[in-house]
Amino acid sequence: MSQTTAPPKPEWFATRRSLLLGALGAAGVGAGAAVGEFIWKKKDMTARLFNPFSIAHFDLPPVPGLLDANGKPVPGFSSADLAGKRSVLNIWASWCPTCRDEHKHLVALAARNLAPIYGADVRDPPARAAYFLAKHGNPFTAVGADTDTYLQRALGAHGVPATFVVGPGHVIEWSTYGGLTEEIVEREIAPRLAGGRVTTSGS
Repeated sequence: MSQTTAPPKPEWFATRRSLLLGALGAAGVGAGAAVGEFIWKKKDMTARLFNPFSIAHFDLPPVPGLLDANGKPVPGFSSADLAGKRSVLNIWASWCPTCRDEHKHLVALAARNLAPIYGADVRDPPARAAYFLAKHGNPFTAVGADTDTYLQRALGAHGVPATFVVGPGHVIEWSTYGGLTEEIVEREIAPRLAGGRVTTSGS
């Protein structure tokens, strides 16, 4: 008479080892995902790979409700406005202390009529931007709302302010990612703009 035997049960240590390996694997996957996410954010890969803007191709809408001294809407601007001439592009926001500090230098520069100055207003409530410019003066030929920071990031600026001298052909001839001072304006910006009246080859 044959005797039926039940299949052997898995050894205790094998079950524990499987659980341990599974836990370690899950932890490894989680850690790898966390590291990947950190690197992605640190290097701003989304902005680099999926940003639709560049200095040669962008279009910023006007800041809603922003009016000039005559009560007319201040226009936004695009890459087409920068083509064929030398101009200044300033990335700013009314909530930025350094932007507020440098603003008087932009107003003084605009009064000299060396070149048009364009302002990209970054993540700014429209009413605050309008109030700031009404109170402190508007040096900008046009002001575009960079709500998604596409232009800011396309130009390599990870914050505000940032200022660029843009030459014909959408060439960035000079840039700074800090606040402007009178010395910087006189040494770096004004000579380039004055030279632009004579030659389009830059300096």
